[in-house]
Amino acid sequence: MDSPYTKSALFIEDNLTIIDKTGAEIPFELNKIQRRFVEEATGKDIILKGRQMGFSSFILGAFTGDFIFKENSLSVVIADIADNAQDLLARVKHYIKAFEAHEKTKIPLKYNSKYELQNAINGARYIIGTAENTEFGRSKTITNLHMSEAAFYKHFSKLHAGAGTALVPTGRFVVETTANGFNDFKTFYNDSEMGETDFKAHFYSSFDFYEPEFLEKEKKRLGRLFDQEHPSSAEVAFITSGSLYFDQDALREYLKLTREPINV
Repeated sequence: MDSPYTKSALFIEDNLTIIDKTGAEIPFELNKIQRRFVEEATGKDIILKGRQMGFSSFILGAFTGDFIFKENSLSVVIADIADNAQDLLARVKHYIKAFEAHEKTKIPLKYNSKYELQNAINGARYIIGTAENTEFGRSKTITNLHMSEAAFYKHFSKLHAGAGTALVPTGRFVVETTANGFNDFKTFYNDSEMGETDFKAHFYSSFDFYEPEFLEKEKKRLGRLFDQEHPSSAEVAFITSGSLYFDQDALREYLKLTREPINV
């Protein structure tokens, strides 16, 4: 069965550009972690990850395809704070311009604000909100839903329940974040990992993405913060981030001593 993001991946690579770390505009070619997610995604996915792997860029691009082609679709993105929300929508606007340049066409917009776009031809909408509004998305009929940096929401469970209930049965729902200690997000991630929710839990390590030489430089640069920025496992991600009651160094040592249970 095809991934719910297979067509989106083709759309992105055929039509979109992205701004790289040097500030240059280049064709949007999926990296190896983005491709891995396309292969593993179910449509209801929770992603825990290291820094700067391109998940938001991919998800925003995937939803842009629906905004352009899918009549009356509603794509909703929830950011942790307002500044990040505006940055996310700016990326969507860049994708639309890239598509227009590639196809030599124009996507007329009925609305074009800091937080909302509406396609004047097919009625599709793209809305960006923040987790500061705990009711955001509750009253909508949502086609695509992205909770960005969800571990940093003050009211993760309420937002997840409210906006998630508004999702259409065939809608795509992705929760994506770096870790932020022990909180409601961690509980939901662990429950999903155990098969106790209808979400598939994904962990993507920096060690599967970056070259060893880069990570060695990062170790020297970040020191004790290295494991927080580039965790090797979900457990390391949680214990090295956020505010913890127990000492992080002690937790690291206990983690080293843990072993998988022996089946008898």
